[in-house]
Amino acid sequence: MNTIYNMYKRGLCALCLLTTVGMSVSAQQIRTSYFMQSSTVRTTMNPAYRPERGYVSIPVLGAVGASYGTNGIAVDNFIYPKNGETVTFMDNSVNTESFLNGLKDENQVNMDFGTQVLSGGWYAGKGFWTVDVSIKGLANIRAPKTLFEFMKKGNGSQSTYDIRNIRAYAEAYLETGVGYSRPITDKLTVGGKVKLLWGVGSMDATIDQMHAEMGETSWKVTSTGTLQTNMKGLVPEMEVDEQGRDYYNSFDFDSPGLSGFGMGVDLGATYQLTENIMLSAAVLDLGFISWSKGGSTLGKLDGTFDFNGFDLAIGENNGDIPSMGDQFDAIKEDFENLLHFKKEGESGSTTRLRSTINIGGEYRLLENKLGIGLLSSTRLYSPKAYTELTLSGNYRPVKWFEATLSYSFIHSKFKTYGIALNFSPSWINFFIGSDYMLTKVTPQCLPVSGNAMNLYMGVSVPLKSFAN
Repeated sequence: MNTIYNMYKRGLCALCLLTTVGMSVSAQQIRTSYFMQSSTVRTTMNPAYRPERGYVSIPVLGAVGASYGTNGIAVDNFIYPKNGETVTFMDNSVNTESFLNGLKDENQVNMDFGTQVLSGGWYAGKGFWTVDVSIKGLANIRAPKTLFEFMKKGNGSQSTYDIRNIRAYAEAYLETGVGYSRPITDKLTVGGKVKLLWGVGSMDATIDQMHAEMGETSWKVTSTGTLQTNMKGLVPEMEVDEQGRDYYNSFDFDSPGLSGFGMGVDLGATYQLTENIMLSAAVLDLGFISWSKGGSTLGKLDGTFDFNGFDLAIGENNGDIPSMGDQFDAIKEDFENLLHFKKEGESGSTTRLRSTINIGGEYRLLENKLGIGLLSSTRLYSPKAYTELTLSGNYRPVKWFEATLSYSFIHSKFKTYGIALNFSPSWINFFIGSDYMLTKVTPQCLPVSGNAMNLYMGVSVPLKSFAN
């Protein structure tokens, strides 16, 4: 079974390769669907939104999807063609300076995952109620350019490297929520959701500083950093380094269970400014999770150890280009030799949820058959926020069908677009869409040039209750 500690090591590799491990729903939202009036999915983006009818979702398929986003880097910064095959940036055929010039000083990948296990909504008088049970989680990884410089140039003439501020964070939790929305005036509608959170697991690993100095036969690496995991049933496995010091090598699971408890709220409002202009705003995931001491593990990086460096010409001796999986494993093994967290004990902790702020406006025309919307969405990751500005055109030719085209200004880079479709006849409500359609992929189906990707769907059964 894959372990949390190995997830951290692989997470750093995932940043190098920008693989889309993990399913994602940024606070369970797809921005392209924000202005789709018949979609039940958009209630997760603003609790004041009310679909035209009540609904009961199909178990597990109520709202599910996959996505990731970065601060400007893309897969083609890390994966390159070679003789009809695909290689990583570590291959000797990849020019070192061209590779490094394509990176940011600080490189970050953000991923969220989630699905609604059960959900439903219904009208009671003027109010609209929702209940749902969801599984959610997130991961974000940050690494400086100097880390990749060490990986790529470590066997060259440079004898010292100073690498700072590497961090990987991940958490997963179960959410149960009850929401309610109600019109206050003819123009103003407000809504909110109260949520109980049950922590499944979390991991926070930070390398504050890593100093590498070339010795006679290997690198002398001095590191400072911390590791904290919170997961019931997590059992550490120890190894001994060259100096006889114990360090975490991996973790096994023994009777996993819930490891924390928390609470959260969503707040939202809509305002009909004129007959044709609708304004809206929402703040999602205001809350926290308190993780118990009993399921925690603390680790510390504080010392010097030997490191043989990263392998560059992976598989070149036999003339064959190894598979992407083999190349990935080779980099992962190098990272495993680079990270030696020593055991420190146990401690509980409290983490805040990564909140999302949505602010939108739509202009409706042709008797509401056409709408033009603009949405600003900011996801508060640590240490930096992830913001996107999305312009959409919403087409409602008939009552049971909506289609939306969108463009996201910050992360699309004129290379992709968004599309969403919602079908809502009397017997089913089906939604599918993406903010960033794939226009170019590798043979492994990884998006090449975009620095964001997602795909969402939702299926529910309409109820007879209608909005008054």
